Amino acid sequence: MTALTRLCLAALILGASLGVSHAQEAIAAFYRGKTLRVINPFAETGFYGALTRALADILPKYLPGQPRGRVEYMPGGGGLQGANYLYNAAPRDGSAIGVLYDNMPTAQALALDNSVRFDARRFSILGSVNRGDTGVVGVMKRAGILSVAEARQKVAVMGATGAGAAQYFVPLAMNRMLGTKFNIIPGYRTVSDTFLAMDAGEADGLFSNYVTIAEARPDWIKTRSIVWIAQSLDHADPDFPGVPLLQDLTDDPEKRAAFQFLSLSRTPGKIILAPPDTPPERVVALQKALAETFRDPEFVGLVHMMNQKVVPRSPAEAAEIIRQTVEADPAAVARVRVLMLGDH
Repeated sequence: MTALTRLCLAALILGASLGVSHAQEAIAAFYRGKTLRVINPFAETGFYGALTRALADILPKYLPGQPRGRVEYMPGGGGLQGANYLYNAAPRDGSAIGVLYDNMPTAQALALDNSVRFDARRFSILGSVNRGDTGVVGVMKRAGILSVAEARQKVAVMGATGAGAAQYFVPLAMNRMLGTKFNIIPGYRTVSDTFLAMDAGEADGLFSNYVTIAEARPDWIKTRSIVWIAQSLDHADPDFPGVPLLQDLTDDPEKRAAFQFLSLSRTPGKIILAPPDTPPERVVALQKALAETFRDPEFVGLVHMMNQKVVPRSPAEAAEIIRQTVEADPAAVARVRVLMLGDH
């Protein structure tokens, strides 16, 4: 290598280094003194509350400029209000991120009404906390329903936070495809309100992910006051032996495909995202900061305290889960849509 070649190569390396340094300083200058808003699609309680507080406390220290973090709670519509806000109204400059409720891609695919005002594929995806949760249909033992067969014979009141939530979709699908007699009440503001209603005898059960129930009401688990009559996931969870998958409760191929589609609402794993059209360099900075957050011992410990694990997906993997759900088999989606709209 000649002296001139070495000199040119050194100049190129120096230029690239200066370019990276300038880009980092530009990002730091943007975030310095600002507040990173973390949008929670639910209220202060539960896993989403703990997760968003942990993100607001820990993620900013891994961003250039180290902004402050602040959680903003936007409950409503079973996660729809937060997702709609992040997509349509939140600033698109990297100063706002949020957690997407796992059911939102499913709600978009179903398009039951005009309440979904986003295309989840267009969000700026940062990654996911884990790889999904087992959904369970739980009924308080006092209701005298120990199986789906018995739920076809007796009425049970099922609580839900909104008609856009899986808490509503799944029991309704069970009514219409399996003949259960659930009376679904979709007006509860938060999952915690549903738990209180179940404590008071106003509601008998709900559909939710297991860890949410176990974290909020460990006494129900310990005393076996609640019975799991079905589970929803793309595979049988060995932690629930003897609890049937919804898709295994029917021999009808169309109904089976519909339940398999609904199980996609369990798989996103708490995807973290920013609004569409967030500047790419800030998206990259947020992705790197989130990856560092997932390795942070304090964050991991907080998640473990909530009976969850940090098993993250990359941004590309999380985006693919959204795409697969939104672009799911049209026949299965149409079947579920017909069932949800009540046109048999």
